[in-house]
Amino acid sequence: MPIELCPIRKSDAPVLAEMLYAAYKDDFIGRLMYNSNVTPSMKAWTIQMTEKGWGQAPGERRIGVRDTETGELIASSHWYFYPQREGDDWKKLPELEWPEGYNKEGCSDMVNIHTTKRNEIMGPKPYIFLASCMTSPAHQRRGAGALIVQWGIEQSRALNLPIFLAASPKGRGLFEKFNFEVIDHCWINVGSSTTEKRDNVVMILREPDPSQPPKPIPMLKPDEDMPIDAAAPITAAPQLPVAVADTKYDVVVAPVTDPADFDRLAEVEDSAFADDPIVQLLFPTGHGGNTQAARGESHRKSQKDDTSNYYIKATSTATGEIVAWLKYHLYEDLEREHLPYPKELPAGANVPLMEASFTTLKALREKMMAGKQYGYVLILVTVPEWHRRGVGRKLLRRYLDVADEKEWDSWIDASPAGMGLYQKLGWEQVGGVTIDLGEFGGEKGLMETTVSMLRKPKGVVKV
Repeated sequence: MPIELCPIRKSDAPVLAEMLYAAYKDDFIGRLMYNSNVTPSMKAWTIQMTEKGWGQAPGERRIGVRDTETGELIASSHWYFYPQREGDDWKKLPELEWPEGYNKEGCSDMVNIHTTKRNEIMGPKPYIFLASCMTSPAHQRRGAGALIVQWGIEQSRALNLPIFLAASPKGRGLFEKFNFEVIDHCWINVGSSTTEKRDNVVMILREPDPSQPPKPIPMLKPDEDMPIDAAAPITAAPQLPVAVADTKYDVVVAPVTDPADFDRLAEVEDSAFADDPIVQLLFPTGHGGNTQAARGESHRKSQKDDTSNYYIKATSTATGEIVAWLKYHLYEDLEREHLPYPKELPAGANVPLMEASFTTLKALREKMMAGKQYGYVLILVTVPEWHRRGVGRKLLRRYLDVADEKEWDSWIDASPAGMGLYQKLGWEQVGGVTIDLGEFGGEKGLMETTVSMLRKPKGVVKV
């Protein structure tokens, strides 16, 4: 059955309340806010508060999705379009009230933490804020959320404004498909009696054209019902068609647990480094110790024998094939040697080049990370045809979720080509090494640079 964008009216308040409590029935938010125990008085309060605040914010937009055959409202979203603000009023935290049965302190803390984080990042500048986006559980996976996000992106492009939001782990994937970037985190605990907590990632879709100033935001006047054209793009562009996600480059990120996967990891590694001059000099193809099968076995042994290292893979949902993978170490034991590379090198390895490159990088890392627990990303590889599809970012984000929760620094030795991605995720250059490969059997005058980068944990906020 087809679906379409629609305005949400004040008269939809009872439907919004039912959708809210259904969406959070078995969710972390429901346990945090009201211990998953919904009463009729809570629903009545929610309806009353929705109607009371209707249309009070001129830059407010409530956009929904309806089933065109049944007319049922199946998804809703709440947007705010903030103009440039003067003074300090924008810094004020909201005055909140909660009904009986709610965890009032926990609810206020959660809202205030997110508001404070948003104010810190966005300040008084103009931007678009997606406050909420939810779909009725019975209608999920029909593209309603994607349709709403596409509408917001059209507004972002028309007004040349960034979009800010905080996404749940469940909703994060939708926004990443539309190129939203994770820039920070908010860790929220359910309560003092449990260790359950959730990472709400702070995400942003940056200005379509940073060189151009933002455009004026059309404001709505308070009214009993939000005007019907509030659901149309502000620029009067034609209504978006029903969203159809491009699944060709969708991936699932997961730990590597099947020993058979390591043979495919070695194959991906081969394709990623096929034209890399330093890798070819370090481990020349054709030497017995550097065959694809030998590397697959080496990875299997590393996974089995070294409890500090972890492998994660990105698998194409279309083909079921591994298209990228990442290996990282978590160095918790300060007494053991932090040596991610095998002590016994493959037969035929270029030992002088290894010492000039990796031994130099290792010395810098050990000096700067001495006495610290930290994470180290050793390798990230993607098959060439999947480059620039966001797969590397997804693998790194999975690792960084672990590092940020531990509140650990993260180290990586990167090529200049990869620096841009790592910098976007918070790494900063702290050193590096440049080598003339001609001195080690390569082309004379061909310089190879590796950059050492360090990242501090980001945005860990606990209640």
